[in-house]
Amino acid sequence: MKKYLTESLITLAISMLVAFIMPNFLKFDKPIEFPTITDFTIWTLGSFILFSVFLHINKPVDNSTKIPDGFHELFNEENKITKKGMFHAGEQINGTKHVYKKDGTLSHIEKCTNGAYSKDI
Repeated sequence: MKKYLTESLITLAISMLVAFIMPNFLKFDKPIEFPTITDFTIWTLGSFILFSVFLHINKPVDNSTKIPDGFHELFNEENKITKKGMFHAGEQINGTKHVYKKDGTLSHIEKCTNGAYSKDI
């Protein structure tokens, strides 16, 4: 929550700066003047919306799935089991990992003990 509030406040500050600079930037031959409240509000709102949309579109997507603590069985797209056992902090602690070939047949099963995968079963 703090991260989103900080991003929004930084975006608002940059938008306010843009709202002050842009009206003067577009008037090349005139001296620099302070924008009116209406112009300042319109420029701030417009640039805030544009920056927010730009940041939202370019935000990296977190595709990682957080596995809750406890015993779980994970399956792949073909509903074949991939991992089975105890998980802690999203990582497998104990159990088995089923490894499949490209054609979908079972290649081998690895045993997980204390977070490390070892020999085939």
